Amino acid sequence: MTHADSTLGTVFVIAIGSVVAALLSGEQWLAWLLLGATLIVPLGFSSIRDDGRLATVVYLVIACHHGLAVLLTFGEFRPIDLWDATYFDTLASWAAERPEGSLTWELGYLMYVNVLSGIYDINNAFFTGAEVSVLFAVIGLLLMIQIAREIKVPDERLWWVALAGFIPGSLVFFSITYRESLLASFLLLSVWAAIRVLQQKDRRWWVLFVGALVAMGLLHKALFLYSLFVVIVTIMFVVFTEQRTLAWWGKAIGVGAGIVLCVAGVIAWATPEFVKFLEPAIRLIDVDILEQITFYRERMVNWGSPRTDYGLFYDWTDWHRTAVTLGSIYLHYLFSPFDGITRWVDLYAVAE
Repeated sequence: MTHADSTLGTVFVIAIGSVVAALLSGEQWLAWLLLGATLIVPLGFSSIRDDGRLATVVYLVIACHHGLAVLLTFGEFRPIDLWDATYFDTLASWAAERPEGSLTWELGYLMYVNVLSGIYDINNAFFTGAEVSVLFAVIGLLLMIQIAREIKVPDERLWWVALAGFIPGSLVFFSITYRESLLASFLLLSVWAAIRVLQQKDRRWWVLFVGALVAMGLLHKALFLYSLFVVIVTIMFVVFTEQRTLAWWGKAIGVGAGIVLCVAGVIAWATPEFVKFLEPAIRLIDVDILEQITFYRERMVNWGSPRTDYGLFYDWTDWHRTAVTLGSIYLHYLFSPFDGITRWVDLYAVAE
């Protein structure tokens, strides 16, 4: 039996065990089914089935996600920095138990809460919400591997790409009831679809491209604006990668002008409620940005209570002191606590 066969055999055993756990569990049955799904989905990719190293790395990443999901659910270990996860879970659980019509439909985190509450209608449990995040984290990892294949990364090096799944921040935040794993997977899906568009594949890839960006934007207002940037960059690649006929240029200019006019019309005539998703941009347009930055800085430094202040304070009385204090704070942000570096293995945290 090869190493790959051994790995896949272990995966099947755990997947079957998750189904048994779902049958025996009355409270988290959907979570156990989702756990099994995250183990089965990667097997649909031949690159993973045929490469033992890639399969091993992928499933080690998945195991870390599930380990953290179990720890944060059953281990009564949830740091205060993850309080948003508890907040989203509480809101979604509350919405799932309320009668219809109690949801607040608004772009941003409330949209994620609504999606989570829809899942909680089926099985209301924190573990279920965490496993949903893990499922999207796995999908994002698989999309990353597919993107690497599209840009001609050699198959024998794909496992290097999969190592990105071990980034500590993604392991933690993609294993709990945060929207980050959904946002990352939708962004990667849009990139994959954009690559297929540039390869002049079926036009339906445009639908997937736009759909992924819209889904990402619905969950985060700022990313809605970022999705417009992704569209512009993709169109630039489409326009400038190959020679086009005069007729094609005419159609492209016409469509582009139409989009610009439609967007301008919406911004000019629509009600403020309708364009609430443009709130980040409106803030930049309606206020003096430098004045706003100065006010926010002074408020946080003089009156605020930052999570980690490192015992340092800004001094912006002149350029020299500003550079020194800002540089010191940045170095502490990257590398502190310095007295915690006592062994060579501690350098990993610094390198990260």
